[in-house]
Amino acid sequence: MQRPSILVTGASGALGSLVVRALGDVSARVIPGSRTPDLADGRRIDFDDPASLRVGFAGIDRLLLVLTDELAVPGKRQRQHRAAIDAALGAGIGYLAYTSMPNPTTSPAIFFAEDHVATEQMLAESRIPAGILRNGWYQENLLAYLPHIIADGRWFTAAGAGRIPHVARDDAANAAASLLRTAEPGIFDIAGPHPLTIEEIAAAVEAVLGRALRVIQVDSARLAVELARQGVPAPIIPMVVATEENQHAGRFEIGPETTRKLIGRAPRPLHDFLRNHAEALLARAR
Repeated sequence: MQRPSILVTGASGALGSLVVRALGDVSARVIPGSRTPDLADGRRIDFDDPASLRVGFAGIDRLLLVLTDELAVPGKRQRQHRAAIDAALGAGIGYLAYTSMPNPTTSPAIFFAEDHVATEQMLAESRIPAGILRNGWYQENLLAYLPHIIADGRWFTAAGAGRIPHVARDDAANAAASLLRTAEPGIFDIAGPHPLTIEEIAAAVEAVLGRALRVIQVDSARLAVELARQGVPAPIIPMVVATEENQHAGRFEIGPETTRKLIGRAPRPLHDFLRNHAEALLARAR
């Protein structure tokens, strides 16, 4: 049986590169795609250039559509995804996997949730067999703001008692690779092993890193002010605030069962992430 050809968009990015690596076996012909491909076997894929999509998707059996990073212009990401799906239809691609988010239709706090809702609807209307990877909040995202919180010693939060199962990006990549191998359609929640409250995450920080954090519940406006005071980069603050609002509403409370099935083992716990990134997490506290 001929090996299927699999193209991964965003292959030079944090998730796409891991998916390419996870697919690095003899079961498929894996083709990295990006706006500026730097690999000999890569293809140029620019969602703003329909010609690049027509050429890049030619001869492809299965496609991973990694959501683009265009957030500054409202509606642009939806237009890019529409162009990609239309090109996939034109190329006769037989299976498409897409990286979405948990509960997009009921998560108004997340300002880009509507992009996922629209893209999932586009895929349903296209009738391309599709696997929707509803990836949770990556553990690695904590590196953008948790070091500032650790250095301050206080964790201001608007999450209340809401829980969030941070997932390792590598586990999300392996889940995507699994779907691309089997071409299984459906919706798949991708989560870490334990949904945790902010208090429980703070306790994990103390247990693993030896740094006590005082958790202080505040509203979203106060949270934004405190994150800025702690030195969190301005572009990160709206993302953190939106995430904690969504967490407060219980929209991130998804289980690990699907992830475990796809990757063939339990997903990596947050304790492992804290231990493996201790130096970066503690850098501002020293």
